[in-house]
Amino acid sequence: MLGKIPRPSPALVIACIALAIALSGASYAAVVIPRNSVGTLQLRPNSVNSSKVANGTLLRADFRSGQIPAGPRGPAGPAGPAGPAGAAGAAGPAGPAGTSATALWAVVDSIGTLIRNKSTASSLRIGLGQYQVIFNQDVTACSYQASLGGPGTNLNVGQISLAQRVNVPAGVLVLTTDSAGNPADRNFYVAVFC
Repeated sequence: MLGKIPRPSPALVIACIALAIALSGASYAAVVIPRNSVGTLQLRPNSVNSSKVANGTLLRADFRSGQIPAGPRGPAGPAGPAGPAGAAGAAGPAGPAGTSATALWAVVDSIGTLIRNKSTASSLRIGLGQYQVIFNQDVTACSYQASLGGPGTNLNVGQISLAQRVNVPAGVLVLTTDSAGNPADRNFYVAVFC
């Protein structure tokens, strides 16, 4: 025969009631709350975190720009096919036959002596701070350039200017001054480019 069934304790009764209420509440929410009715307005801040999101379910579009770092650069792809050849350009005008730039130069000391040169015929001091340098060709259509300096260790402070020598097609006039602009004898370099 069966024995007498013991009477349940009050704690067991309360636990069973709590379980029944908990299960009925979840069922109520599943039945009463319509699908897709909970949105961002119903969520509290920071209520959805990484532990509540299944791994692999978010896409790059779900993140703001700059939140996902760029991956390593991939290998270069294969070269594409060559494009079609372009149209031939128009030919430019032909230059004069046999011409090339010519550089003539001279290093002259303060008394007019020609120290070093390339294609220079002579140099001469013709007055205080005035020099004539004669090259071995006509330089009327050339460009002139000069600077103070030259042989020796003397500091050449002052100014220098150039001009085409009147009635001497191969000559250049060089004028030198002190720092105040007064005529003064100075060592100089002169170059002519034709």
